[in-house]
Amino acid sequence: MEYISIGTIRHFIEVHAIIVYLIIFLGVIIEGEIIVVFAGIFSYLGSIHIFIALIAVILGGATKSFLGYSFGFFLQKHHSHNNFIRKMEGRISYFLPKFKERPFWSIFISRFFILGIGWFTIIFSGYKKIPLAVYIKAESYSLAIWSMGVMTLGYFFGYTALSISRDIRNVLLMILIFFIFFFVIEKFIAIIFELFNINQSSIEES
Repeated sequence: MEYISIGTIRHFIEVHAIIVYLIIFLGVIIEGEIIVVFAGIFSYLGSIHIFIALIAVILGGATKSFLGYSFGFFLQKHHSHNNFIRKMEGRISYFLPKFKERPFWSIFISRFFILGIGWFTIIFSGYKKIPLAVYIKAESYSLAIWSMGVMTLGYFFGYTALSISRDIRNVLLMILIFFIFFFVIEKFIAIIFELFNINQSSIEES
């Protein structure tokens, strides 16, 4: 089996950079963190331009925000008794019990610390008709900080991994370990945030 070097991967991504930017854009809409971390890694390799990649991330995030809010608004208007709505309300209430009282903070924080809740939050924002000024402000701030933060994380991870080893097998293993660590930390933060909300609710009820 022919050995695949870092240089080969870098050249392949560089040749197909336009497709990679499109994948980044679509990937942010569908998922988020993983695709942005890889964008940071490939930016460090020099395969793609970091600022163009960042623009693709921001455009993808903005599109996701628009689609989610619009879909929530549509559901509220035509399918307010749908089972999906009840599931969404339960999930939002569980993780973000102060959503109605503090929509800005809830929308802002959901992008960072609550694994799997981002889509539910933006859809729920449209469903509850959160004022656009509040929604846009919260989404804009969170998207700007999140996109630059995760891109930077990927960039420096690429730097660290390649400083340790140039062997693609070792690099891939380090990437796998990094993602496992990343999601464990994110889940841990989500649990802490959840417990904090439960304690706050208990204090206010007593």
